[in-house]
Amino acid sequence: MTKKHTNHNRARAFGRADRRDIPLENDAMFSTVMQYEDACRGLIETIFEGRRVRRLEYKDMPPTSQKSIIFDPANKSIRLDVFFEDGDTVYDIEMQKVDTGNLPLRARMYSSMMDANMLDKGLEYERLKDSYVIFICMFDLFEKGRTKYTFRSMCEEDGDLPLGDGRCIMFLNTKGSIGELGKDMDAFFEYLNGGVASIGTGKDSGSEFVEMVDNYVLDINGDEDWRQGYMKYELNLIEKYKEGMASGEARGEARGISIGEARGVSIGEANERNRMVKEMNANGIPVSVIAKCASLDIKEVQRVINSK
Repeated sequence: MTKKHTNHNRARAFGRADRRDIPLENDAMFSTVMQYEDACRGLIETIFEGRRVRRLEYKDMPPTSQKSIIFDPANKSIRLDVFFEDGDTVYDIEMQKVDTGNLPLRARMYSSMMDANMLDKGLEYERLKDSYVIFICMFDLFEKGRTKYTFRSMCEEDGDLPLGDGRCIMFLNTKGSIGELGKDMDAFFEYLNGGVASIGTGKDSGSEFVEMVDNYVLDINGDEDWRQGYMKYELNLIEKYKEGMASGEARGEARGISIGEARGVSIGEANERNRMVKEMNANGIPVSVIAKCASLDIKEVQRVINSK
């Protein structure tokens, strides 16, 4: 990165206790941190090492100042226009904690939505911008050990012939070991995996970008208004979970009656419970909270989360 973040120790200066109980991989935390332009710019320049962002234009949310931290549960990804020195590109970036089994299809949907959004604004299709859909995954989606999987449209009959439609889908794998990403990206992956934190731990990430992001994570964790908004969101998810469980029980009971199976209730209850466990986990709810809501032990919650 060329622009040095000058506020590494702001949390320390304000005497704030170091807190990371809501980490960056939580999608609410990630979307909030990315509202800061320097953090978002740093992430994009870290992913695409050697390129420099000239200007950012947020599509679904305003950029955030130091004095205005916004919690919005609707913002699960960051969609923005990125103007590189060598052209205009539209990006959608999302943090993904678990494999929901539909990421390739979601990427296809996001890419289509980005094109539709540009065309809705009157842009001729010949002038569609290049688009990237990027998932930062806390798991190896394709189980090939690569740090990055990049997909573009190519000719099946001639592997050297690109379609040239300007679309790219990228899955970053924080658990990967094959492929060079650069010093800052390696440090960022290590940070996400819990191995490096820069403030108050005695560990030095060696990356200004990671130090800046970690400082924002500390600030946001210490912002009581943001935490209250997040807790309300979490409680709302729990209420929806309970409603879903009740609905599942009712459907299961109806099914059991209709087909004469005494196990109808347990079938409906288990299916609904598993669905909601995965949904809560995908929304960043801690496993310990999910276990209490679902009346399961933590190992069983992990088994449901990891199941296809």
